[in-house]
Amino acid sequence: MRSVILSSGESFMTLNRVKTSFLASVAGLALLTGCGPNPNDASSDSQQEAVKPVMLEEPPAGQLPDTVAPTAYRLDLVTDPAADTFEGTVAIDLRLKAPHARIWLHSLDQTIESVVAQLPDGTEIEGAFEGGLAEGGVSKIDFAEPVPAGNATLVIEYTAPYNKSLVGLYHASQKGRPYLASQMEAIDARRMVPSFDEPRFKTPWTFTVTAPPGNQVITNAPLKGTSQLDNGMVKHSFATTRPIQSYLTALAVGPYDMREGTSLPANTLRATPVPFRGFAPAGKGDQLETAMDITDEMVGYQETYFNYPYPYAKLDLIAVPEYAYGAMENAGAIIYRESALLIDERTPLNRKRGALVTHAHELAHQWFGNLVTPKWWDDIWLNEAFATWMSYKTMDEVYPGQGYDRASQRRGIAAMGEDSLINARQIRNPIDRNADILDAFDGITYSKGGGVLSMFEAYLGEDAFREGMRLHMKRFEDDVADVEDFMASLADGSGNAGVVDSFRSFIFQPGIPYLQVDTECEAPDAGLITITQQRYAPLGSEIDTDASTWQIPLAMTIAGPAGEVVHREMMTGKSLEIPLDGQCADWVMPNASGGYWRFNLSDDNWTALTASFDSLDPRAQLSFIDSIAAAFRAGDAPASAVLDALRASASAEWDVAMASVGTAEGYYSALPEEEQALMTQFMTDTYMPVYEALKAREGELSQGESLLLQDLYSALLETGAMPDEEQALAEKAARYVGVDGEPDPSALDSDTLLTAVKYGTKLGGRDFYEAALDYARNTDNQYERRNILYILIQNSGESEMADLMKEMQGSDWQGQETWAVLQQAVRNTAHQDVAWGLYKASFDNMIARAPEIRKPQTPSVVSAFCDAEKVAEANDFFVSKGALIPGYERSLAQAREAGTLCAAFRSEKTGELVEALGEQDN
Repeated sequence: MRSVILSSGESFMTLNRVKTSFLASVAGLALLTGCGPNPNDASSDSQQEAVKPVMLEEPPAGQLPDTVAPTAYRLDLVTDPAADTFEGTVAIDLRLKAPHARIWLHSLDQTIESVVAQLPDGTEIEGAFEGGLAEGGVSKIDFAEPVPAGNATLVIEYTAPYNKSLVGLYHASQKGRPYLASQMEAIDARRMVPSFDEPRFKTPWTFTVTAPPGNQVITNAPLKGTSQLDNGMVKHSFATTRPIQSYLTALAVGPYDMREGTSLPANTLRATPVPFRGFAPAGKGDQLETAMDITDEMVGYQETYFNYPYPYAKLDLIAVPEYAYGAMENAGAIIYRESALLIDERTPLNRKRGALVTHAHELAHQWFGNLVTPKWWDDIWLNEAFATWMSYKTMDEVYPGQGYDRASQRRGIAAMGEDSLINARQIRNPIDRNADILDAFDGITYSKGGGVLSMFEAYLGEDAFREGMRLHMKRFEDDVADVEDFMASLADGSGNAGVVDSFRSFIFQPGIPYLQVDTECEAPDAGLITITQQRYAPLGSEIDTDASTWQIPLAMTIAGPAGEVVHREMMTGKSLEIPLDGQCADWVMPNASGGYWRFNLSDDNWTALTASFDSLDPRAQLSFIDSIAAAFRAGDAPASAVLDALRASASAEWDVAMASVGTAEGYYSALPEEEQALMTQFMTDTYMPVYEALKAREGELSQGESLLLQDLYSALLETGAMPDEEQALAEKAARYVGVDGEPDPSALDSDTLLTAVKYGTKLGGRDFYEAALDYARNTDNQYERRNILYILIQNSGESEMADLMKEMQGSDWQGQETWAVLQQAVRNTAHQDVAWGLYKASFDNMIARAPEIRKPQTPSVVSAFCDAEKVAEANDFFVSKGALIPGYERSLAQAREAGTLCAAFRSEKTGELVEALGEQDN
């Protein structure tokens, strides 16, 4: 006699175990399928052979077999945040296409106590579990007798440790208080519960969680009730969810502060309010207010956009003490890193904006990602690209006029650095093994994907694009869909089937279209524009530039005697000619809509376009700055043209000016130290007047202008244009961290803090280092703590840097902090060789403490070297450590290439840049 869980809708009960025979199993199969053998039929033996039980011998390397599928989970956990382990019983309703003597599933780091398969008639079949048979916890259950085709319930009792690497159900602590939180994406639900842990399996889940009194217990569904147990523990019973994947399940247990929000009110799409709460580590509940106050408006906009009500029975926002990601869109129970949700008076403007964007992103996932989910990880880009793009549309609706309308374009441009590599991956990348999955969570997925979606919205029109999205939600609600499904919805909803081939060209190949745009004028009334496309490649790249062709939705501004017109056309081949009947072009802006491509012009056309810079739309200006800088890096545009463009853009809209400043600051870093004074003078002449004008009206700036002011201040300091400010900032930072006494929070405002700490570190010596380290150790502000550590390691002297690298390996610091700080150490350019030696010596200890998701990203540190010989040596080191960082190959290849390209640019272009700066200085 034993306690088991029966099929869906039934409760715990006791059953007599019944041993079954193979013949009984076959008879059961006959009843369930209607095609079993007739004992009076002479062909009975051959028919029995036809239903031979499935017994797959080799562990599946990728997806599990499709002959068994879960249809529901009921999970009963006994948890205690102060303990080291938890207990679980899971009942998984299954549908089997054929009899199975063996079932493959996922289980990682669990001790399986018992397994039985229950049949609808009450029969139980014992199972023998064996785990760890392939990468990712692929495990098998062999049964005493085959489990017949049809419906069955798999019941597994187990124990497991709380994870220490921020995945699965993991343990965290803050101020001596223990917490539990979960992170299941990508394949870590199998650490919390034996399961069929793949995105194509979408089922209802029912949680029962027992925990000590005094703890909040939060999961995906609303709480139905609690009961006090004899041992003092409290059992929490939750409602059943809508169908969701294992990776979207969530659990948090601990002494979280809870804030009861006002329910999201009913509206024309949703007849009932949605219960709404926020949770934060103890003492931080009030910092939930800003995000909670705006949630109703964000959800309302997204409901209207999708024309579909918020899908889940409640909404909880949960900030957890330690978290490896920014946030995770678990259905109805979103989990956030503290700095991605909590906002108070010490939160700088850029972080506040970032937190609210993250919040909008996770809310958007409740539709695109949760309601409709990919079939497999190769389409995770659809989730992340769409939520990235949708987050900015939401922010622009809620906070109009603050530059969010161009944010997807800015993010797309930011991804072009990675997409300029020969080792760049395509947006929809094949996933052939578990180690490839985390490879899909990068700038290509989020930023390029979002930028491409923005481009096609502009091409189709906002209304037509939205109809495609609405159709997709209705077609695949509570279901899974792949890229083919998405493109069909987009084509059908928008009424433009021709968009599909263009869309394919951007998602099924890597790289950036690079358009050579030439203008001719054989006669005053006979102009011609010729466009040739290839793949963009910077100097030193091995990319075959002629191997790729895109179908590009062009939007090109052409200025001539008759004025400006926008020419729109789908470019489908390698080249395109646009005759200009009746006129010639004064100038051409090849990317008027902020599409995902770059362009190059003749020297005369660059000059003409720069002269007309102020007449361009900000989207076109952003594309212009990116394209001319990229053309210079490719060896096509002259340095003098780039400097002219930077001057022209210095006083443009705030985000355009920030792109200009960032480009100039990059050139300063690339120059030899003895030549940097030339760039300092350029920065002073070009950007100081803009800084001073903004500073003069500091109290009345928009958010964007405030961000520009901060960016200008930081860049002018970094390039040596404001030497008097450096010491003043260092003195304020010393007061802030308490070099000569208690820390003084009034010494610095939140927007200046990290810049000041940098100069405190550079100028304050050992005393500042020790005070700042002590401040970071004791602050409860996770954003400040981590960023102060990064600044210390990047800017300290050799002795302090070495001490901090040793310090971070102690028990006072979280494993994620240890990993991040040691990664940053190699970016201490003044002491890089020493840092690299210490990094290598510390590697095994550091990587053992690193979060699982960070391990394959670790070789990215190679990009810190801008020297081919050092890059090669670092590459060999990481190859030798490959067994400790599975899935590292692409990260290493990209970092190696980035370092090599950096060295090529310095070798081939800085001399020209110095010459151009010298000429303009004269």
